[in-house]
Amino acid sequence: MSVALHVFSLYSREVMRFRKLWLDTVFSPIISIILYLAVFGIVVGTRTIGDINFLSFIYTGLLCMLMVNSSFANPSFALIISKNVGTIADLQVVPIPPWGIGVAYAAAALTRAIATLVFTVLLTIWFIPLDSVHHITVAILAAILTGLEFGLLGVIFGMWAKNFEALTFITTFIMQPMIFLAGVFFPISTLPGIWSTLGLLNPLHHNVNLFRYGITGYADVSPLTSCIAIVSISLILFIWMQIQTKRSLKN
Repeated sequence: MSVALHVFSLYSREVMRFRKLWLDTVFSPIISIILYLAVFGIVVGTRTIGDINFLSFIYTGLLCMLMVNSSFANPSFALIISKNVGTIADLQVVPIPPWGIGVAYAAAALTRAIATLVFTVLLTIWFIPLDSVHHITVAILAAILTGLEFGLLGVIFGMWAKNFEALTFITTFIMQPMIFLAGVFFPISTLPGIWSTLGLLNPLHHNVNLFRYGITGYADVSPLTSCIAIVSISLILFIWMQIQTKRSLKN
C-alpha cells in the first residue's frame, strides 16, 4: 500500500471520528457565534468601520476565530486522547513517515474547519448586513490556509503535550490572547501605543486580515503581506511538525 493511501486512510479515520461528535465539533461553536452576534448587534447598532458595517467587521473576525479554534482543537485533542487510551502506539507502527501523519491530521482539521464554517454561515448570515462577497477567491484561500496552518499547530502541540492540563494551558495563555489581539473585535489601529505594533506582529492577525479582506474588502495591512506571512509561517510549522512528530513517536 502506498504512503498516499496510508495517509488518506488516517485522514478518513479522523474525519469519521469528529463526524460522530457533531454537536460538540460543529454546532457548539455556532451557538457561541450566534450569541456574540446577538450581543454585538444590540450594542453597536449601525456603527461603521471604514466603508463597512461594524457587525460585518466582527462577523468576519468571528468566522476566522471559529476556523482557528476548530482546526487547532481537532488534532490536538485527538492526539491527547490517543495518548491516554494507548492508541498512539498505532502511529508508531503504521508505515507512514512523520510528515504523512501530520498532513493527515492537518487535512482532517481543515475539513472540520471548513464544515464548521459552512454550517455557521448558513445559520448566521441572516444576522449580517452583508450585500456581497468582495473577493471570493481570496476568502476561500484564506480559509484553506488558516485551516491547514492551525491544523499543523494542533498536531505540534498534540504531539508535545502529555495531558489535557498542558493543552489547556496552551489554549488559555497562548491561543486566547493571540485571538483577542488579532483584530477579531476591533481594528488593530485602535489599540494604544505599543499594543498596536504587537497586534500587527501577531501571526493570527494576518489570518483574520486576509479572510476579512476577502469577504468585506477591509484590511488593516496589505492582503499580499498577510498571504506571504501565512504561507511562511505554515512552512515553518510544517518543518516543526515533522521534527516534533518524529521525536514524540520515538518515546
